[in-house]
Amino acid sequence: MSASAQAHEDVKALTKKLRDFSVKYVKISEADKAHSRELVENYVKGQVMVYCEQNSALPILRLEYAGSAYEGLKTEAANEVDIKVVLKTNRQEVTVEDSGIPGYVRIKGAKDSKLCKYASSERYISPKRLRNRWFYRLVVKAANAFNSNSSVSDVQLVVRYHGPAIQLDITRKGTGGVLLSVDLVPYIHIEGDYYFAPNGAHSKLSWKKSFSLMEKSLLQHMDTDHGCRHELLRIVKTIVNRELSSLPALDSYHLKTAFMHYIEENPYNWSDQNSLGEHFIGFVGKLQAYLEEGRLPSYWLPAVNLLEGIKPRVVQNMAKRMKNILTKKGKRNKVLK
Repeated sequence: MSASAQAHEDVKALTKKLRDFSVKYVKISEADKAHSRELVENYVKGQVMVYCEQNSALPILRLEYAGSAYEGLKTEAANEVDIKVVLKTNRQEVTVEDSGIPGYVRIKGAKDSKLCKYASSERYISPKRLRNRWFYRLVVKAANAFNSNSSVSDVQLVVRYHGPAIQLDITRKGTGGVLLSVDLVPYIHIEGDYYFAPNGAHSKLSWKKSFSLMEKSLLQHMDTDHGCRHELLRIVKTIVNRELSSLPALDSYHLKTAFMHYIEENPYNWSDQNSLGEHFIGFVGKLQAYLEEGRLPSYWLPAVNLLEGIKPRVVQNMAKRMKNILTKKGKRNKVLK
């Protein structure tokens, strides 16, 4: 057999292994997806957010649904969703100032803005104060109102902090089993496509520019050619999640960013019979290259290195693991069992 024929057979065999792996470990049933959507509609939109909109001291503009569940990239279980609660503001009410750190800004409220209740003495709006004093208290009141008036319901709502988000767990009454975890994040929206999320990574008064809705637009419908982009990224995400000991610092956003770069550079040949195997090799190779270089540029802010802050030794060890998956059939077959 010629070298090219052998390579074709290898890719064909890899594609089969990847599809078997996807069926066994990755895909979420349509019934589970439908149940998740029903929980969001009935309890998050229909109960909690109705209460919040009616009782909020700040005007809520709308809800935005983003994250892996709405990008077609959720894996293994339909048990988590991300929802952005967008505050209504205008350019007369707030001023956005550069923080000096790429991707981060400071937002200053006008003297008569209701947002100043959650601001510093210089009127810079504090993400932490807004989340804790306004949003957390409001969601807790909404959950308590539902729980106290739902004696016939078989679910109970539980609220807790989760990073910059407020986590709302829809639980089964009696057992406490979590049916769905919802991360609710307050966002400030200022005309056009400018969204800002609370994030205190660099400063107590900094807000992070959010590109999640642009990412959703890019990723949600990327397989209009009936390609395998969604399936490929879901498979790689699942592999990484199962390989935490050897890929400890590679999170979903790293993978999504690398993938956005990859599909921009490789727009064609996604719907052929063996495209899944071919692009698996291509994408894992791209990940390996980023890790070996120690630099993964943000898709939206290329000057920002998303690997910055991870110990170089950890990054190099992850690069070696990716290389093994890519070049050693035995290692790859073990991963795809």
